Amino acid sequence: AIEVIFYEQKTFWSFGKYMVRSKNGIESYVNFLAIAYSGVQLLPFKQKKYAHLKTESSQVKKQLVGMAIQQEVFFYTFVLSIENRIKSLAILKAYEQWVEEKHNF
Repeated sequence: AIEVIFYEQKTFWSFGKYMVRSKNGIESYVNFLAIAYSGVQLLPFKQKKYAHLKTESSQVKKQLVGMAIQQEVFFYTFVLSIENRIKSLAILKAYEQWVEEKHNF
C-alpha cells in the first residue's frame, strides 16, 4: 500500500519532478506531502459535502478538491476586490463632499 501512495503522489499530484537536496528539505517535503495526501483521502469521511468521493480514485479526489480550493481562492479574491472598490468609492465620495463644502464657504 505504501508504494501506491508514493505512485499516486508522483503521478497524480505532480510531485514526480519535485527536487530537494537537503535532509531537512526532504523531510519537510515528505511530511507535507503525507499530510496533504491524507487530508484529501480522509476528507470524504469527515465532510458530508464530499461523501460522494469515498469511492472515487485518488486522482479524481485530488482534482475535485483542487478545483474547490481554486474556486474558494477566486471567490475570496473577487470579494476582496469588490470590498476595496466600495471602500475606494466611499473615500472618493467623502473627498468630493469635503471639496464641495470647502467651495461653499
